[in-house]
Amino acid sequence: MRATRQMETVIYMPLVGEGTDCWRPVRAVQITEDVFEVIDHIPPDESWKFAPFSRVRCRRRTFTGGESGLEAFEYAVESDPNYQLLKKHEKEIFRVVFKDGEEAVVRVLHVDGEYEDFIYDLLSTNVDREHRRARTDAAYVSKFAELVSARLEI
Repeated sequence: MRATRQMETVIYMPLVGEGTDCWRPVRAVQITEDVFEVIDHIPPDESWKFAPFSRVRCRRRTFTGGESGLEAFEYAVESDPNYQLLKKHEKEIFRVVFKDGEEAVVRVLHVDGEYEDFIYDLLSTNVDREHRRARTDAAYVSKFAELVSARLEI
């Protein structure tokens, strides 16, 4: 069986709050022809248009100095299989695993493509959460970038 490894490439991340149009070269992995997953971290003194570990759509751009590169221009969360699964089964119960090692059983209340997150009611977890809900009717929110896996509970 042949192992496949996704190769890193460089895409250009738009910076926000700079006063002029600016981009930073960041590491990413190609998912489809025009969708890439950002695998870099934001330096402390910058603000990026798209979050680290999110999926973004890229297009070819010629920059001011005449260089050409792939510019991230919009989120592409719809390419994430976890997004597709949770969106299709909103209001149902899932067993999820987060990047920090937390395993939880949740009821998905809402899936939001624009903000790349989902709102859920926590039914059980393997960790003691640092924050407690102030009200029993409050819900949690998590980014798809923090989700390792999701399985529909039947």
